[in-house]
Amino acid sequence: MKRICFASCEKTFLFLVVLLMGILTPCCAYSQETVEETPAIVKETKARTRELVYSPLGRRDPFVPLVQEIRKINSRPEKERGPLEKFELGQFRLLAMLIVKGIPRAMVKAPDGKSYTVKPGDPIGKNGGIITKIETKKMGIDPNGQRIEKSPDRIVVKETGVDSYTGKVVTDYRYIVM
Repeated sequence: MKRICFASCEKTFLFLVVLLMGILTPCCAYSQETVEETPAIVKETKARTRELVYSPLGRRDPFVPLVQEIRKINSRPEKERGPLEKFELGQFRLLAMLIVKGIPRAMVKAPDGKSYTVKPGDPIGKNGGIITKIETKKMGIDPNGQRIEKSPDRIVVKETGVDSYTGKVVTDYRYIVM
């Protein structure tokens, strides 16, 4: 005599019963009262959405790029530009610091391989930068007697432009370091 395995049939039957109960219960659960109340809820929701109005105040325009271009204020015409104004500031390398007759000077290396001596007031970089000061390394002693470096050798370059988004004048200080 063959034995019939009811375990797999029972699992299938239980699954179908649970599935049918899940499908039929929401259909039968609504009484006449809930069906009548539903349009009132919809009307209230529509009334609420009419009250809400989008206000762009304090929010940025999603169609304006996040990174804005800064127009240069003190850039010179292409014919008047020197060899230091052909490259970006990040491409220059500081080689040496000098003090000639009390005026600090620095030697920078351009990407074309040539070295140039610069002083405060010289134009440098594509964005109309002007060298404001040349800072030499300053050393100090901390409370434990250890020697510390307070500021590194660097050239401070001031770039001034107009922000295209706000229209305000923006001043940016960048550095050329060894």
